[in-house]
Amino acid sequence: MAKELLRSLERYAANNGIPTLSCRVRLSVPRNIQLYQSLGYEIYDEEVIHKPNGIQVKIVLMKKILSTSAGISMIN
Repeated sequence: MAKELLRSLERYAANNGIPTLSCRVRLSVPRNIQLYQSLGYEIYDEEVIHKPNGIQVKIVLMKKILSTSAGISMIN
């Protein structure tokens, strides 16, 4: 179900001229990182988020390019 939701979001973005999608994923949840990677997202950075309660959360930033600069959709 998660893959279908993401594919739907990607189609919506591509159809509305949004060339790239990005997300933040907790490093402590490798299953979620694998989900995004299986759909073509790539890790491009890591961060530590400082929550108001003092907890630090390590995350990876991921992105997927949906279309080329010529506007050609890469979403099937």
